[in-house]
Formats: sequence, structure tokens, C-alpha cells
Amino acid sequence: MESATRRRNQKVRKVEDDILRNECDDENKQTRTQTHYDSFTLFSAYIGSAGLIYLLMYTLFHSFPSAVKEAESSENKFCEERARYHLENITSFGPRVAGSNANEVHAKEYLMKEIQKIEKQHHPSKRMEIDLQITSGSFHLVNFIQTNFYSVYRNMQNIVVKITDEEESDDSFLINCHHDSVSSSPGAGDNAVSCSVMLEIIRIISRSSVKLKHNVIFLFNGAEENMLQASHGFITQHKWVKSIKTVINLDSAGAGGWEVVFQTGPEHPWLVAAYAESVPHPFGSVIGQEFFELGLIPSDTDFRIFRDFGQIPGLDIAHIANGYVYHTKYDQPRYIPSGCLQRAGDNLLALILKLATNPKLADPGLDRHGSMVFIDVLGFFMVHYPVRIGKILNYLAVVLSFLHIYKRSANYTPKELNGKSYVLLVMCSVLVSLVVWVLCTFLLGGFGFMMSFSGRAMFWFTHTFNIFFMFIIPSMTAILRLHQYLKDYFWKKIHPCIIEEIHFDASLLIWSVFTFILTTAGLASAFMAMFWTLPPLIIREYIANIINPDWKSSLSTYLLVMLTSIAIPAVIMMEVFFGIFSLIVPIMGRSGTELPPDLAIAVISCLFVCLYSQYLVGATYLCSNMKSFLMFLASCFAVSFLVVMFTPLGFPFSGNPDGPSPKRILPFHMQRIFRDKDGHITKTDSGLWILNFDYLGNSLFYDNEFIKNSHLKECDGPNCGLPYLIPVGHMIDPKQSLYNINNEKPNVSPLVNLKLIGRKFVLPEVERFTFQATGPDHMTMYIVPHSGIELVDWSIDRGHPTPVSKRKDSNETLYFVYYSHGIKPDKPWQFYLDFKVQVTEKTDVVSEIALCGHYLHGDQHITPLLQRFMDSLPDWTVPNPWVVTYNLYQF
Repeated sequence: MESATRRRNQKVRKVEDDILRNECDDENKQTRTQTHYDSFTLFSAYIGSAGLIYLLMYTLFHSFPSAVKEAESSENKFCEERARYHLENITSFGPRVAGSNANEVHAKEYLMKEIQKIEKQHHPSKRMEIDLQITSGSFHLVNFIQTNFYSVYRNMQNIVVKITDEEESDDSFLINCHHDSVSSSPGAGDNAVSCSVMLEIIRIISRSSVKLKHNVIFLFNGAEENMLQASHGFITQHKWVKSIKTVINLDSAGAGGWEVVFQTGPEHPWLVAAYAESVPHPFGSVIGQEFFELGLIPSDTDFRIFRDFGQIPGLDIAHIANGYVYHTKYDQPRYIPSGCLQRAGDNLLALILKLATNPKLADPGLDRHGSMVFIDVLGFFMVHYPVRIGKILNYLAVVLSFLHIYKRSANYTPKELNGKSYVLLVMCSVLVSLVVWVLCTFLLGGFGFMMSFSGRAMFWFTHTFNIFFMFIIPSMTAILRLHQYLKDYFWKKIHPCIIEEIHFDASLLIWSVFTFILTTAGLASAFMAMFWTLPPLIIREYIANIINPDWKSSLSTYLLVMLTSIAIPAVIMMEVFFGIFSLIVPIMGRSGTELPPDLAIAVISCLFVCLYSQYLVGATYLCSNMKSFLMFLASCFAVSFLVVMFTPLGFPFSGNPDGPSPKRILPFHMQRIFRDKDGHITKTDSGLWILNFDYLGNSLFYDNEFIKNSHLKECDGPNCGLPYLIPVGHMIDPKQSLYNINNEKPNVSPLVNLKLIGRKFVLPEVERFTFQATGPDHMTMYIVPHSGIELVDWSIDRGHPTPVSKRKDSNETLYFVYYSHGIKPDKPWQFYLDFKVQVTEKTDVVSEIALCGHYLHGDQHITPLLQRFMDSLPDWTVPNPWVVTYNLYQF
């Protein structure tokens, strides 16, 4: 009886289940009809919104305040016209290489004259002191452009100005610029523009009646391009250093544009707060700072000297726009747009006045420690908060995300999920998304690598819009196609609306995990992941559902909710990537011969698309005609590919004088002399040595007569027998350089000479060699001890000598020393080297030493041979030539 009743109840339940299933099927069919959005409309809106944000960034980044003219200005207002007058005069001296008359005489005298004129008109409540420092010293540069070496300098000049109230404070802050430039560049953006701004700031501050709680020190340093030498001489030796509590360093990686805060600290978060609260046009992000700290930018500034050798915190501020002209002949005032100096001057003046009255300069208190999360919003204002607050926000976002997913999992029955757990499906979606990212990155990376060898490498260098058509569109196509495949085969038994929600929660989980990992790792950049977590969760899952629970029923409301939910992180991410691309694309033209730039740009572009579109691609599961849209994207890419391959729009470089984006070449007229241990010459040659800054090398002008008659350089001495100015063989492979031997000797003076003036044992196994070196104002020295012999001490610098990083194809232990002087010293450069010889080792030669001369300025730095080669180059190249000599000795 009981068994019959059980069977009857089971039949009843089965009938009820069938009725419910049929009702659900009918409801699902109706909902599917309502949620089959048009893919063209939906994804065009997505791509269009991203394009509008980018266009907004581009427009704002190229907009500046109106330049104030002298007739309109007041005593307390920054005047661009006066600053630009200084800029034109400083650059009129031409390239200002340390040691040249242009730098040591003309630029120095102009700055001193202008500062002295200002001093005569300072306000009665102010005191102004001017000091001309001549400094010598040495130091070890560690992890400089991914290598390390020693720097020796003599008689470098610094102009230092101190402005105080009548009662001088015990505390000061430093503003730094450098007035020297690289060879063959007038150095308007790098860094005459900052020195010009500082001159106008000095005029305003010195004439102002505003009370200064702290002293302001301005440093016009004369040797930054000499591997940061003058700033080292100042921060380690100057009499005013002890009072300095913080520094604002001004530099450039381009010509004009918005100046960006890209390094802060160490610690002292109050400095970021002071900047954010005072400047009218803030620009900067902690993401850029951590990006720079990873060593991904092949450059450095005086900021590291003040930080590492002076233990002084501060702000590192630089112009980054138009990096194409950086360190070239095109770095001229005309490429710095009107209003750029006004913007920089208004910001710097406001910041100086803030610091000059800020009690935290003398005693930061608790703000001495910790870091700050900071990000500007389109240059209008800056959001900033302590990292400790950021950690709370970040972990709160993670907790809320997990709670949301847990709560949502209770809303669905196993029947709706094809018998699966909701949490399990979310985890599967996470895995699927990560696989899509990896596949997309490999596909685009492979395509970029292929383009590097296609004859159209760096096709995006001048025509940057090619990045969108050749990398962004293929990335989007690959991601959408992969998700379409998953929709058809992996998710086909689950309702599209549920799949879309699963994908959203998976995206939320991904960003939550990123937030947790980055926060736990102590990275302030975790705020970006938090913004991709919290606003989408709150806006979509709470605000939208409260206002209109049926917001998915129409395409317009769906688009409104989705675009609104990601608006905040989308704008922030677009601004960050806009800044990164503005900086990185020109850098690829000087990133060396080892890194395929198309691979790098393709991978960065793909990662950007993956991150930016993660939430948005969930709409794939709600669209009806994805194949047609994918065909449209593929067609756009195919047309773009043909345009790049077969039209001038795919050529990487441009010599357009209105907006140059040239190929950089380093041609040297080189002479080499090899001597044996007795001083006899065993080998000598001379000719044209050609180095390239980029991955393309000489592939674009093999028909050039000089190139055709050259051969790849073979290694035949320390550092391949080549006189590099700095040890960057790991970036610019010496074996990829060309040597055109024609025995046309350069006529230069003074000639390089290394003389052994003393030799004695200072310990039973340690022999000291004392040398005297003479030559031009820039020399480099390579020391390579023979096998079994160790360099244990020297007078070059304190501490045990450290060799440079070895190239991947070299096992030699090489010590690199960079030497330069400003004012010519009265005596030759003398130093000693202590070598330890193993008792079992017997050798006639202890070490090989190569002393190289670099003739970077004056009448002799461009010879007839160099001039003929430069005349043979196309107009889309920009050479930076000089004469070099390589002299190898054995001792």
C-alpha cells in the first residue's frame, strides 16, 4: 500500500516538473527574442565610446592655457613671453655639451647675467644669494639603463640661487634643471625650457612680498647629460645641501606637452598632497611611477641622484610629448607649443608657494612615512589618498564582490544551469577568459613578431593610427570570435542572459583577484583594479536594478547601464594608456637593436583591449548576428594590412619639418690603435662606424654607398674593440653595427694617451699600477683583467670595483669608467688600479685597458667623412655624429 502511494506521488511530481519545464521553455523563448541585440549597434557603441574618450584625451593633451604676454602680466603672474625669450637665447648657443664653450661659457654667462639683473630688483623683504660651484668627484651608477658603471667628473659648473626672507630659515627645498644638452641637439625641450621657466619663477619670487616660511634654492646644473654628474657634485658637496628637505626635479623626454609627475618620494606622501592641492593643471599617476620604477623606460634623471646620494624625497616632473625630437637636431623652441611654458610656469609657481609656506617641509610628522595613491582626472584635478586608505577600499571591494557572487548563486536552480553549480560556472568562465587573453596575446604577439620581419616593421611609428587598425581591431576580433565559439559549443545549453551574468561575475572575480594580489604585493597601482571592481558592481547590480529591474529588455537601456558602470575605470585606464603610448611609441625608435618593437606594441595593445573590454564582451552572448560583425572587423583589418604593406602609410619614418618622426643613426669617424705590452703598435685602422638605435638597423638604405661598402663588426678587443660612450651593448648589439674601413684618419686634438707612471706591490699578491690619462673632455675606459687576475681596488671610487653586466654573447669581465670634465683641469687625470695575481698564475700581461676619446663638440666633431655620409642619408633620418678613438694598451 505504501509503495503504491509513493509511485503515485512520483508520477504527480513528474507531471508537475514537465509542466514547469514547458513553462520555462516558453518563457526562455520569449526572453531570447527580447535579448537578441544587434551586434553592429552594440559593439559600434562600445568602440565609439572608447574612441570618444581617446579623442577627448587627445584634444585635452594638446590644449594649453593662453600664453601671457609681458604687456599683460603683473609682478606676481607667470609670463610665458619672458620665459620664451630666455628659451630662444639659451638655445641660440647651439648644442651645449659639457666641456664646450657653448655650455661652460656662453650658457653659464647668460644665466649668471639674467640672475644678477633679477637680484638688483628684488623685493626689500627678500634676500638673494648666487653661488657658482665648480665641482669634481666620482660615483657608481647602478642599474642605469639596465647596466652599471663608474662615473668620474672634474670641474663641472653649477649655478645655485637661494631666495630667503630677511630672516633665513633652517629649512629649504630645491628646484633643479639642467642647461647642458647632448651633442648635435639645441636641447630646447631637454632641458632649456625648464631653466627658462625657473628664471621667470626666480623673478616673480624675488619681487614678491609673500612671506616665505622656508628658503627656495634653484639649481641650474651644467652636466646632466653627462650621466647625472653635476647634480651629484651639488648634492654631495655644496654648502647649502644640509638645509634641503625636498626637491622638485624638472626634466624632459620630449618637447612640450603636459608635464607629468612620474616619480615621487621615497615615502613622504604629503608631497603628492601638496602638488594635488596647489597646481591648477595636475597630471600624473602612481601607475606611471611604478611603470618607471620597473626599469621599462631607457632613461633616468637627476632625481635618482638626489634620492640615492642625498636621501632627499621629492617630485620628478617631466615633459613627455613629442619624444620623436628628443635628443635630436629637431629639439628646437618652435616645436614647443604656445601655452606649454605658461602651463608649466603656473604649476611650478603654485607648487613653490605651497611648499614655501608648508609646515610639513620642516617636520612631516606621521607623513614622513607611507605612500600615496594619486591619479589626475583629465588634467582638471587630482584624486589622492594614502595607500593605507587604499588598502581598506581595495579589500572592501574584494569582499563585496565575493558576497555578491555568493548571493547571486542562490538565485538559480540547477535546472537553469544545466545541472551545474553557479559558482562552478563562474570559475569556468574565469578560466575561459584567462585562456582567451593568453591566446589573443600569443596571436597578436606572433603577428607583431611577423611584422618585424615583413619589410614594414614599425609601421605605426609615424602613423600611430595604424595601431588601431592593425593591433586593436585584430585583438577585438580575436576576443569576440573566441567568445562566439564558446557560446556555440560550451554555453549552448544555458540561457544567454544567465551566461551574460556569469561572464559579468567572472569578470568581477578576475578584477577582484587582481585587486587582492596587487594590494597584498604593496603596489599602489592596485587602485586601478579596484575601480574595475567597485563601480561596475554598484552601478550595474544595485543602482540599475533599483531604478529599472528590467534594464536588459532593450538595447538602449543595456548600453546605458554597461557604459555607465565602466565609465570611471574606462576614463582612468584610457588616460593611463594614452600617456604610456605617447611615451613608449617614440621610445621604440631608440630602444636598441635587440627588442622587436612590433612585438612590444602588439602585446601592449592586446593587453589593453583584453583589460578594457573584459566586461563588454559579455554582450557577445546576447547578440544575434556576431558572424557578420566579425566579418566586418576582419575586412577592416584586411584593408588596413594592404594599405600598410603597399602604400606610404606603412613607412615608419618621416622627415616632415612640421612634425618629424625620424630614424636615429649614430655615425662615428673612428680611429683604433692596438698596442702590445711593450707599447708597440700591432694594429691600426680607421673609418666610418655606424650604430643604429632601432630594430630596423640599416635595412631601409642598403643602397647607400657607405652602407654597401661596410661590413658587420667583429669583436677584436675589450668591449668588441668599440668605443661606446656608455655600456649599452646589451641594447645596441656591437655585432650588428657596421664598419666601413677606409683608413681616412680624423684630425683631432688633444690625442688620447694612457701613461703608466708607477708600479709597485702594496701586498704580497696585490700589485698597484698608477696611470696618467690625457685626452678630450669626454673619455671612456674599459679595464679587462686577464684570466686568473682580479681587480680588487682602485682610486676611481670607494668600495670594491664592480664589472658591468655581461652581454649574452660575451664572458669577459669588463669594468667601465665614464670620464668627463667641464672647465679644463690644470693637471692630467691620475688614478691607480690594484690587481691581485694568483701565486700559481704566471703571465706577462696583467690587464688590457682601452682608453677611448669622444670628440663631441667644436669644429672637429664633424669631419669631411662624416659630412659626406650625412649628405648621403635620406631626409627621414637624423644622425648624431662625432669622432671617436679607441686606444688599447696592455700592462
